[in-house]
Amino acid sequence: MGAIMNAIIGLFRFIFSNKGKIFGTVAVTVFFLAILFPINDLNDLITSQISSLTNRKVFVQFDSMSLSPIGPKLTLEKVFVESSDFPTLTSDLLSFNPSLMSLISRQPEGSITAQGLFKGDVQISVSTASKSEAGAARSKIELQAKELNLKDIREFTNLPVPLLGKLNISSTALADLTLTEQPEMDLNVTISQFEMPSSSIDTPATGPILLPSLKFSSVEMKGKLANGKFTIESAKIGTAKDEFYGDIKGDFGLTLRNENNIVRPVFGAYNLDINLKANTAFYQRANFFFLSIADRYKSEVPGGVQFKFKLSGASFGPPPTYSPLR
Repeated sequence: MGAIMNAIIGLFRFIFSNKGKIFGTVAVTVFFLAILFPINDLNDLITSQISSLTNRKVFVQFDSMSLSPIGPKLTLEKVFVESSDFPTLTSDLLSFNPSLMSLISRQPEGSITAQGLFKGDVQISVSTASKSEAGAARSKIELQAKELNLKDIREFTNLPVPLLGKLNISSTALADLTLTEQPEMDLNVTISQFEMPSSSIDTPATGPILLPSLKFSSVEMKGKLANGKFTIESAKIGTAKDEFYGDIKGDFGLTLRNENNIVRPVFGAYNLDINLKANTAFYQRANFFFLSIADRYKSEVPGGVQFKFKLSGASFGPPPTYSPLR
């Protein structure tokens, strides 16, 4: 999802850096454009301008465009975004609703709505927030994503394992858009009908790991980012009705860096408390996986087995340290 967030942040930065031109143009012409001008004739011009502004790295095409003077609100239908940096993105309907007053106040505000993105709906809104203790201007960024298709996300991000299910995200962040200070964020994620067929992944530390097929009726995670650390307040994987279920708590280092207007996450040390249960049938089927990972932290429970252990390390990549969880 990093490519998506970079594109969104870049859009708001472009609006902010050209606020004077945009405000003057919109104030004089919005009524004329909405009522009289054949706005759909601008399709090719907009595609050409976006390509030029991005040094021919991004191409945007759409079937139709409309502009409402109330808001104002620009709507594109059947949108295709192509780039050499990420796979093609499509959306049935894409709406931009910038705040004209924000162009005067020198703080970007507005909202973007994408319907049909990854077969779901996404809404992002940006508004002015109070300054940080150090005096940096901050924005409040709210994200709502509903019923996103994990299969489409997996293909877009080129993840090494197949995934199925529906993803929902709710997040609120306070951030300096230049990232001179680290943001604060609350994050809630739910996945319904999660499924991962049996697959194999290569890891730098241990080589290929064969993953068993997994099915969870639901996955829920609640976390918070502050001071360069992401804390997993609660993560529930599956329910007692599933063959395999449990919960995870802990934290890991996470800082965001602005490298030439590209946002890059940097991960640090992690400490995770893991408590998982598997019924007898699943454990027998996936015993090869547990033997290679955490079978020494197994205990017998009615109907199956339980795994309780701590997972920690100075960074992701090298082999982690395992220890008992009391």
